[in-house]
Amino acid sequence: MIITALVVFSPVGIVLTWLSRWPRQKKIIATALSAIWFLYVLGSAPSGEEEKNNAAEAVSDRETTAQEAPEETEEPSRSVPDYTGQNLADARAAASDSGYTPLSHDATEGDAGQWDDSNWVVCFQNPEAGTEAAPDATIDFAVVRDGHPCPEADGLAIEYPPVPGVITMTYSDAADLMSRSGLTDIEADSAYSDVELPEDHRDWVVCFQNPHGGEEVRAPEEVRVLLSLTEPRTECPDAQYAELRPDPPPVPTPSVPDPIPDPIEEPEDEEEAPGSAYYENCDAVRAAGQAPLYRGDPGYRSGLDRDGDGVACET
Repeated sequence: MIITALVVFSPVGIVLTWLSRWPRQKKIIATALSAIWFLYVLGSAPSGEEEKNNAAEAVSDRETTAQEAPEETEEPSRSVPDYTGQNLADARAAASDSGYTPLSHDATEGDAGQWDDSNWVVCFQNPEAGTEAAPDATIDFAVVRDGHPCPEADGLAIEYPPVPGVITMTYSDAADLMSRSGLTDIEADSAYSDVELPEDHRDWVVCFQNPHGGEEVRAPEEVRVLLSLTEPRTECPDAQYAELRPDPPPVPTPSVPDPIPDPIEEPEDEEEAPGSAYYENCDAVRAAGQAPLYRGDPGYRSGLDRDGDGVACET
């Protein structure tokens, strides 16, 4: 306690030192050191006037520093560009170059992640194009997969348009309409199997299409469209890949039928002679006045020749 008094307030510490039971030599040393310390502190302490001057100088220095420091001014807001319809990778790069912080999310109800920005297209943006926003504002892009139509609003399901009907249209107009519907893989061929499709067939007319008009396609980028064409002012065939100029059918060679031979009447017995006469029995032969009958005579037959000697109905 005495030592603390000697340091903090030397006069009191010196009094307490001499009232203590310290040895005389120790009291003298403590008194001398405390006195020196007291005189040093007393000599270095500023007067009241000096304290006022020092405080005034400090305030002045702060004011001068504040006046010399440049005032921070906020940049004025500006109109947000229109990024809709752009590839997401390009939109992100353009927004970043303009000082914005780009974000993105699936514009459909699926909420799919955008792993490859080049496969997505911007449908909506927040803030919208033309809105005033700070240069360092955040822009959130609502996107769909490349080749898919945008939904009616952010977060809704996509309503896929039906395949357009392009029959009777020129190939050029039909391909343009198909492409605007997201159907970009288009193949053309001739509707007639015996007509070659030229390299430039833009003005040829569509006769058949696959898929048919009105069909719904949920993944248009995966569908191949086939358009069968005919030359202008050439009628479409009744069926796809029919022949425009078929070969004439071969003329049939008339066939002459073989003559039908007259039937040959075989004799009942090789010994019977052919003839038109016939007698039931020998009485009939005798009644006809033809008895006797010899082998070879008309009407002779073995049934009338009982003894087989070649003479029938002997008298």
